[in-house]
Amino acid sequence: MRRQTAWVMWVLNFVNICSAKSLLLYDGSPFHPTPGVLLKLAQDIGVSIFGTSPRYLAEIRARGIVPRNSFNLERLRTVTSTGAALSADMYNWFYETGFSPHVQLVSMSGGTDIAGSFVGGSPLLPVYAGEIQTKALGMAVEIFDPSQDAGVPVELRDLPGELVCTRPFPSQPLEFFGVGGNERYRKSYFERFGDTVWCQGDFIQFQKDTEGLIMLGRSDGVLNPSGVRFGSSEIYAVTEVFPEIEDSICVGQRRKSDIDERVLLFVKMKTGQAFTADLATRLQLAIRKRYSSRHVPKHVFEVADIPYTVNGKKCEINVKQIVSGQVGAVSGTVSNPSSLDLYREYANLPVEGEKSEAGSSKL
Repeated sequence: MRRQTAWVMWVLNFVNICSAKSLLLYDGSPFHPTPGVLLKLAQDIGVSIFGTSPRYLAEIRARGIVPRNSFNLERLRTVTSTGAALSADMYNWFYETGFSPHVQLVSMSGGTDIAGSFVGGSPLLPVYAGEIQTKALGMAVEIFDPSQDAGVPVELRDLPGELVCTRPFPSQPLEFFGVGGNERYRKSYFERFGDTVWCQGDFIQFQKDTEGLIMLGRSDGVLNPSGVRFGSSEIYAVTEVFPEIEDSICVGQRRKSDIDERVLLFVKMKTGQAFTADLATRLQLAIRKRYSSRHVPKHVFEVADIPYTVNGKKCEINVKQIVSGQVGAVSGTVSNPSSLDLYREYANLPVEGEKSEAGSSKL
């Protein structure tokens, strides 16, 4: 049977084999035939490094699975997570409830085209909730001001910016395969700051007090109401603590008729839980309290499903294009493409100042 291999995790499996390590790969749903099947395998085989994703950790937490109480994972020393930002709340659950405090939780971020990571973990450094520990070895990672074209570092100013690599690195590709590969390669990574700076397209922030890094999401998905830039991961850190919410997706909306961008938050409720105006208000108040009034979504809506890629990433760009009235091709990597149709009606929301749609709530 043919399987999709167009993701960095496939390549990293070969790296592990080259290091003379044994691998355990599981094909199928991580919750079938039982919700704890992966953890049971980790127990029975004595797995020492467990690779997963924020969505998997959120799912086992939502299902009430407590690995350190239900499984013998004494040989487990590291849990690695990638594919999306790992919230501070998930770190807290991991160490306070889910796993042994002696296990290192490593959040990392890189790319398929580089077959590696730009930022990741180190056993020599402390772990801080919501933060990636350090820059990867051999990678000249910096953070550039997104408002400047000349490539101005913002790292020392403790501000969010574009994740860039200012020097060549061992796994850097020469070009893309196929006709026009070199042009597509240059446009993808070197158009933003010139031919000598690799711009990954991720929004990230350096923390001066801990020297850690906070991944805020894709640059083209960064929320920017009234010129205030922040990542969707900040909003998810709030929605994750509401027990009645199963999942959420947060995007910016700016149509031709809109003067400014506004933030829309969509939530999927757990079975048996009702979406109410009171819930929307409590969400907005919690976001305001944790961050600022600029972070508060203009509207909160209930949806029946959240679109994901086959790799477990939320399809924020697709939803953003749809609610902004843009026509974009739907990638074959979307695992539930029909869910995107649920968002088309929101492209017709009233412009700012007009009467709000029923079913939304705003402060």
